[in-house]
Amino acid sequence: MLREYKQFLKKIHQIVHDQMKGGHVNCDTVSEALSMTNQHLRRKIFSITGITGAVYILGIRMTYAQQLLESARKYPIATVARKCGYEDSNNFSRTFKRVVGMTPSEYAKGA
Repeated sequence: MLREYKQFLKKIHQIVHDQMKGGHVNCDTVSEALSMTNQHLRRKIFSITGITGAVYILGIRMTYAQQLLESARKYPIATVARKCGYEDSNNFSRTFKRVVGMTPSEYAKGA
């Protein structure tokens, strides 16, 4: 059972990363890619992780943003935002600060 859960979450990670390239990532697009209802996806993620689907997907996106900001290639914030599926870099910066506790610029300086 644990192995099935890990495979399911791994598939979600792959879908989210693929969709970040296109710029539109949320529970609706992930559930559609999995051929599940949005409600079923949310319930399944919650039963496995204890957090909502939206929070889980946001966590994947913010973790990827942190990896990009820590990388040796020091991407501009607008580029990181686009790579994480955000069209508006200001929205990305606000979300990043809410989730991580500091702005992307502050995070990049500390990395």
